[in-house]
Amino acid sequence: MDASKPTLYLVGLGLGPGDVTIRAINVIKSVGRVFMEAYTSKAPMDLIKYVVSIRPDIVFLSRSDLEDRSGEILMNELGKGIDVALLVIGDPMIATTHAALAVIARRRGFNVKVINSVSIMCAVLSQLGLSPYKVGPIATITYPRMGVLSMRAYEVLSENLRRGLHTIFLLDIRDDGGFMSAGEAVELLKRMEDNGGLGIINNNLLVIYVARAGWDDQEIAVSTINDVPRLGETPHTLVIPGLLNPVEMDYLVYVLNADRDLVMRHQKWVSELIKKYNNTSG
Repeated sequence: MDASKPTLYLVGLGLGPGDVTIRAINVIKSVGRVFMEAYTSKAPMDLIKYVVSIRPDIVFLSRSDLEDRSGEILMNELGKGIDVALLVIGDPMIATTHAALAVIARRRGFNVKVINSVSIMCAVLSQLGLSPYKVGPIATITYPRMGVLSMRAYEVLSENLRRGLHTIFLLDIRDDGGFMSAGEAVELLKRMEDNGGLGIINNNLLVIYVARAGWDDQEIAVSTINDVPRLGETPHTLVIPGLLNPVEMDYLVYVLNADRDLVMRHQKWVSELIKKYNNTSG
C-alpha cells in the first residue's frame, strides 16, 4: 500500500457481536469516516448496537448508495484524503457489491484493505458438521423478476447431487428489503421442479434448515422438502447434502437430532442418482 494515499477498509463484522475482531475494532476507531450497510445481509440488533457503541457517528448506507451510485459517498471522502471504513455483515468479499467497490477505489488510486470475519458459508458448515471439501457451487434462490423464475439454483442442485456434493442455498432479498423465508424458498424449488422435470425435488430429499446462523438464537432443523419447520425470524439458509461420510451422518443424527431413517433414505437416493447419471453419461 502507498502510505501517502487514503485507504478504503472493507470491514467484516461477522454474524454477531462476539465475531467482531480486534483488527476490526481498531480500524473502526481510527479511520476518519465510518459507513455501514446492512442490506446485503441481516444483522442482529445487538451487533448494530455494539458497533454504534464503538463509533457513534456511523453513517448507514442503502443499496442505492452503493450500487446505483457506485459508492460515490465513499469515494468523495477518500478524495478528501480521509481513510474510510465500510462495515458489512459477515465477511466482506462474499458479496460482489463490495468487490466492485474495491475495484472502483483502486482504479481511482486509493488503497484498499479487507478485514475478514466469519461468513455465513463457514458458519453454516461448522454448525452442520459437513466437510468443506465436499461443498459444490453455492447458489441463491431468487424471487421471480419481471415474471421470470431463474432456474439457476435448480441447475446447481442437480449438478451437485450428481457429483455427490453438498449444496448451500442463500436466499434472496425482496426489493423492499425483506428476506426470503425457508418456506418461500421451498415453494420456488418446487416450481423449478415443475419446469425442470428432473425429479430431484422429492420427499427423499433431506434438507437442513438453518435460521439466524451465528446468532445467539440460531435454529437448525433436519427435515424433508415437504415438511418445512417453523424457524421464526429470517435470515434463513437451506443446505442439501450430497453423499455423506460416516462422521457427517453421525453428526446429523447425534448432534442435530436428525432421523436416522431419513438420513439413510437420502443417502440411498443420492447414491442411486449418481449411479444413474454415470450410466447415462457413460
